[in-house]
Amino acid sequence: MAARLGNVLCWLGCIIDAVVVLSVVALVVADNTYTPEHRAYAIMLAVVLGAIPLGIGRALRYILAGT
Repeated sequence: MAARLGNVLCWLGCIIDAVVVLSVVALVVADNTYTPEHRAYAIMLAVVLGAIPLGIGRALRYILAGT
């Protein structure tokens, strides 16, 4: 039962990661005031911020699997 909860939390982390990264990338591409250097920083920041819930989800999956 705990392993299933871990899988669900991992999926939730993946979904949150995808939403954060795609929304920031869409906003950066849609806004023409960014220079190419600032666009790269914004996208890197989105990837880092999106990796946090992904890492938490994977850690919970590992912990709740009991292996």
